[in-house]
Amino acid sequence: MTFVSQNKPNNRKPPYKAVFSCPEECAERINCYFSQYLPEHTEEVADVEALADFLSCTRSDIFEMMSDKKYSPAVSRAMNRIAFIKKQLAFKGKIPAAVFVFDMKNNHSYKDKPDFGDSSEKSTVILKGEAGKWGN
Repeated sequence: MTFVSQNKPNNRKPPYKAVFSCPEECAERINCYFSQYLPEHTEEVADVEALADFLSCTRSDIFEMMSDKKYSPAVSRAMNRIAFIKKQLAFKGKIPAAVFVFDMKNNHSYKDKPDFGDSSEKSTVILKGEAGKWGN
């Protein structure tokens, strides 16, 4: 596999295409991660980096595959399953809340609500009709 200068990332050949012969193989290997690897390694928690390592790729490759029409269904389901597992662990107090929140934001695109970005604009809500009586 050949890589070009990092100054032109769009010219880089995605490593995952060399790792998998087809999307079905990718899905099969992801399934093995959940059905075989994790049950045999009970001390490990499902994780994006662990999945990437299992698949012989990187975290960045995982995110690239999520944008690839062919690989996205299997990888997106795997990411959802990882988030589900971690959420259940957090609910049971087995993952500290701060660690869980950081992971969800960093790896699963979760955002605080409301998260309007850096905009300094304010919103105004006007209550009309029956809703106006609720404040009385």
